[in-house]
Amino acid sequence: MKIVPLNGKAIAPNTAAAIGFFDGVHLAHQALIKRMIAIADERGLKKAVITFDKHPKHVLLDIEYYYLTPFDEKMNKLKTFGVDVIYLIEFDKQKAALDPLVFIEQYLKPLECLVCGFDFTFGLRARGNVDTLKKHAPFETVVIEEQTRDGFKIGSTYIRDLIRGGHVDEVKAILGHYYRIKGTVVHGNKRGRTINYPTANIDVGEYLIPKRGVYATMSKFNGRWHKSMSSIGFNPTLNRTHKISVESYLFDFDKTIYGETIETVFIKRLRDEKKFDSTQALIDAIKEDEVVTLSMLKDVVIDDDAL
Repeated sequence: MKIVPLNGKAIAPNTAAAIGFFDGVHLAHQALIKRMIAIADERGLKKAVITFDKHPKHVLLDIEYYYLTPFDEKMNKLKTFGVDVIYLIEFDKQKAALDPLVFIEQYLKPLECLVCGFDFTFGLRARGNVDTLKKHAPFETVVIEEQTRDGFKIGSTYIRDLIRGGHVDEVKAILGHYYRIKGTVVHGNKRGRTINYPTANIDVGEYLIPKRGVYATMSKFNGRWHKSMSSIGFNPTLNRTHKISVESYLFDFDKTIYGETIETVFIKRLRDEKKFDSTQALIDAIKEDEVVTLSMLKDVVIDDDAL
């Protein structure tokens, strides 16, 4: 499998492709890609995914954008489908301004079949859509209809809303796995160790951060999963910070891991972040969190093979 920047007519002939931004590579994305693979296998075509390196909001609105799966993570997940190639559109304002028919001509024309979601849009002001493709594209367009859960469209926006609201326990049914972040352990204020709860302060980069509060989590270091609890917020009791932090306390773990990579999976939100009247009140609350967390994680198993 290789990643090919899609500049001009770089798509190989006899190819079926799934196209989308694929943030999160959630269940609807997986259904779309699997449909493409089934078509390609049936017709003897090469299997490809076409995606973008940056979200349109980041490019067009010049704003920071936080992802369910930052670029490298998304690429790793897409590779697990066993496609022949990932075509990458390096998105910028010039490409966003292309007329939809020019976009088809320059980027998609050699395809035999394109599989996309019902709400896929492209080109200047997102004027291109599935009807544009069906009417003007010289290849077959297969459209995956809307998929829902509890009346809501399965999509990245719905998942993001759940995570921002702290409903991480509901995400697995839509994402296909627990929400997870991965990052380097960086130096923090080191106040946790003074109360016997040393935490790993994680640089989460471009990951979307869940709602502030305390969570039951699982954390992976050096190939091994550990039960953990994580705090997201501004450390209002010990040492209030101006930048939100994500800190994980790993049970039965006493290694110094600054500069190492850690992965944290969010199982359930326990409570809001709170400023306590004293350090002892904070310690008492953390001890209660520990009891609840260990009980909650007793039967949790993380599937490393899940996307």
